[in-house]
Amino acid sequence: MKMLILTLMLVLSSSAWAQLLKLADASGKIFVPQQKGWELGKEMFGMPFIYFSPQVNGQRSNISFTATGADVVIDLGNMGHDFAAYKKLKTEWVATVLGKPLDFSPYKNWRNAQGHDVHEVGFEFQLEEDHYFEKSYYINCTGRLIYVKSLRTKENLNHEKEFQALVNELDCGAP
Repeated sequence: MKMLILTLMLVLSSSAWAQLLKLADASGKIFVPQQKGWELGKEMFGMPFIYFSPQVNGQRSNISFTATGADVVIDLGNMGHDFAAYKKLKTEWVATVLGKPLDFSPYKNWRNAQGHDVHEVGFEFQLEEDHYFEKSYYINCTGRLIYVKSLRTKENLNHEKEFQALVNELDCGAP
C-alpha cells in the first residue's frame, strides 16, 4: 500500500513539473507547456513566437503567441458585434488570396486552468486544394491582452487538442 501511494505521488508530481516554455519579449512573458517534438520559432512572419508541430500529413500546424503589452479587459458586451466584423474581415481576406470561406466557429468565452478569461473565435477556409482551420484566442492575462492564433489543416485534427491544451495551460506570470 505504501508503495502504491509513493508511486502515485511520483506520477502526480512529475506531471505537475512538466517543462514550461518561457516566451519573453519587451511586451511581457508567456508560459506554455513544452510539447514533445514541437519547435519554437522566434520573430517569424511578424509574430514574436510561433510553435510548430512535427510534420504530419505533409503539413506542420502552428500556434503563435503575442503578449501585446496592452493593459485591457475585453468588452464582453461587444463581442457579438465584433464577431460579425470578424466574419466580414475574414471573408474579404480569403477572397484576396483566391480562397473560399467554408464556416466560422462561433465566439466562445471560457476560463483556462490558470484562471484567465479566454475569448475564442474560428474560421474554416479552403485555399487551393488545402482545407484550413484557424482560431484566434484573446486572453485577459492579469489585465494584459495575450493574442494567440492557431492554424492547421483538416487532416491534422489531433493538433486541435494540443492547441486547446496549450491555451488552457497558458499563463503570463506576475504582472
